[in-house]
Amino acid sequence: MDASFEIREDNLADNVSKHPRYIDENGLFNVVFNEVSDAIILLSIDPNKDTPVINDINYHFEMITGFSFHDVRNKPLFDFFHENFEQHIIYDALKNRKSAFIHCDFIGANEQLLNMNMTVRPYNGDVTSSRFICVFRMNKDHVQVKDEAAREIKQKLLAAMHHNFKTPLNGILGYSEVIMTEMLGPIGKDTYKEYAADIHGAGQELLELIDSLLELKELETTEFELHEENFDLIDILKDSINKYKDEALKKNVTVEVSYILNFPEIYGDRPRLLKAFECIIDNAVKFTQPEGKISVSLAKDQAGNCVICCKDNGKGMTPHEITKAFSSDTQLDDIYSDPCTGIGFGISYVKKLLEKHSGSLSIISAPGEGTIINLNLPKDRLITPSE
Repeated sequence: MDASFEIREDNLADNVSKHPRYIDENGLFNVVFNEVSDAIILLSIDPNKDTPVINDINYHFEMITGFSFHDVRNKPLFDFFHENFEQHIIYDALKNRKSAFIHCDFIGANEQLLNMNMTVRPYNGDVTSSRFICVFRMNKDHVQVKDEAAREIKQKLLAAMHHNFKTPLNGILGYSEVIMTEMLGPIGKDTYKEYAADIHGAGQELLELIDSLLELKELETTEFELHEENFDLIDILKDSINKYKDEALKKNVTVEVSYILNFPEIYGDRPRLLKAFECIIDNAVKFTQPEGKISVSLAKDQAGNCVICCKDNGKGMTPHEITKAFSSDTQLDDIYSDPCTGIGFGISYVKKLLEKHSGSLSIISAPGEGTIINLNLPKDRLITPSE
């Protein structure tokens, strides 16, 4: 199948997507598992050693402890507690399928002690097997200290990134551009020009990444301001797709674009909304398998609001991955297992930027069934001809 880019101009009907519920052996529990703000472990009893082992963890547990799922899977629970932990209380609860509440010091990924309250109870769906739910909540004093330390580290990091990273990077970009364009005269072999172009391209990507991180953190402040104007949404939609055209063609991915003729202009921050569209298209191309398909549309919903929909038939997302996508934290651990993962600022940035425009972002996805992302902007931002 040859990859293609098709732009279709028609009067779209309302885009109503039907999606089967994500179902597995845990049913609704599995969906809620990664949405709650408590750290949760699912345990089972090793029949050979009569000890509790970790079967699964939720995203909030990863955030608090620094451990990934692969770090703790099938490991004994007690390996992660400080030596003063009263194991006999948990043993008694597990042996008799009772609930228990205790205070404990949990050893995090960097050997730091986390002051926690732990609740353990049997999994209600089990009658004969021995599975348990273990919920951790950090003590408030410990949480406050950790939050203050995290804020201080973030401020120092952003200050260093703005000066210590961007200043030398601007120098790299400037000098590589001089060589690449032969501004001071010919440099001889074309290979040198190609090397200079590669250096400049890599530096530009790094600069864009730093700017994205700085802007993502700025979005969280009250000082953030939109620079708004009237502009054509269709133009920036085409621009964002054309940016990733070559990458899609290399993977033989078909990209279809459709929109309503004479779609009204919108009032908003044009450069930032363009960047938001690029984030969504970039993700779709990145996670769609070779010879896959991406459909992008611009339309109005029944209430007259603007909806930009990006649908792909890629690998899809689990509830756990959807939760992580909305986090502004990086996903560095995942890069080693999947180089396509990326740093992970995209979805979080787009969501916060749309909220600054009084809009919203929604995701519909399931493993193996692709992903649908809707960018919603309110109708009062659309400019009618009379205005």
